[in-house]
Amino acid sequence: MNINRTLGPILATILWISPVAGAADLTLQVQGLDAPSGTLHVALFDEAGWSDNAAIDSAIVEIDDDAPEIVFEGLAPGPYGVKLFQDLDGDGMLGRGPMGIPREPYGFSNDAPVRFGPPSFARAGFDLPVEGATQTITLR
Repeated sequence: MNINRTLGPILATILWISPVAGAADLTLQVQGLDAPSGTLHVALFDEAGWSDNAAIDSAIVEIDDDAPEIVFEGLAPGPYGVKLFQDLDGDGMLGRGPMGIPREPYGFSNDAPVRFGPPSFARAGFDLPVEGATQTITLR
């Protein structure tokens, strides 16, 4: 048995399948900044990590224009959710008032509405297809 004859078709199949299984890119467009300053703290979640704030990926982006764009590359297609906030005071945390109401701009994927706390994954979650997707998030 010639090992090269056996491995050749197997390797060709693996290389052919890889692009099909592929990875997707998620582009986030952020609108509604109070000012083009500070940083955006962005967290990407799967459904299992949403409630516990166990992000699967995150980014901190310096804001230098009115409509920043963040790209997460090479994600497996499937369900995701995004939480983000604009850190205006530079302390790395979402500023909150005495009753826990955010004092700094924040937002969620799907522009999910907020009622007495963050939205559920069912409201903020979206499906990332293999060809990738763009989510526009408007800060509140």
